[in-house]
Amino acid sequence: MTNINVCNKCDLIVEHVILEKNKHAHCPRCNTLLYTNIIFSISTILALSLTGLFLVIIANIFPMFTITMLGVEESATLIQGAWALFEKNFYFVGLLVIFCSFIAPFLFLSCLVQVCLLLLTKRNTPQLILLLKLVNFFTEWSMLEVYLVSFLIAVFKLSDIADIKLQLGLLSFVSLMFISSLIMYGLNLELFWQKMEKNAKR
Repeated sequence: MTNINVCNKCDLIVEHVILEKNKHAHCPRCNTLLYTNIIFSISTILALSLTGLFLVIIANIFPMFTITMLGVEESATLIQGAWALFEKNFYFVGLLVIFCSFIAPFLFLSCLVQVCLLLLTKRNTPQLILLLKLVNFFTEWSMLEVYLVSFLIAVFKLSDIADIKLQLGLLSFVSLMFISSLIMYGLNLELFWQKMEKNAKR
C-alpha cells in the first residue's frame, strides 16, 4: 500500500496512515472521504448497486402512499409530488426533490455499476477515471435520509385528518435508503483506484 493518498476532488496529497477499526480518513482541505478500513469487495458493491438501481426505479414509479379523505382516494408517487410543487410555482424545491430522490441516486448507482464492471473485466477505458470522479461527486448528494424524514413527518401530520395506507413505493424507498447506507459504509474508493492501477500494469 502506498504511503500517500491523492484527494479525488481537490488533488491534495495526504499522508496515508493506518486507521483503527471502523474509522474513515477525510481530506483536511475539502473533507472528501479518502479511504476507510471497512472494505466491501467490488463484487459486493456491484450486487448492492444493481439492487439499488432496481429499487430507485420502483420507488419512483409506484405510489408512496394512498390517502383517503371524505370518501375520495388518491395515490401519489415521488414524481407526482415534485410535479405538484411545480404547479404551485415552487420550481427550485421541485427540482431539488427530483434531483435528490431520483437523478442523483440513479446516476450514482449507474456510475458505480459501470465502474465495478470495468474493473472486474479488467478494462481500463478512458471513461473509468471520469466515472470514479462522478461516483465521488454523487456520494455528497446522498440525501435520501433527509427526504424520507421530511416525508414521514408530512404523513404523520396528515394522518390526523385522513386515512393513509403506505404502498410499495415507500417500501422500495426505505429499502433503497438501507442499500445506499450499506454501499456508503463499505465503499472504499482507494480499493477501486488500486484495482485500476493494477489492471493497467497487466
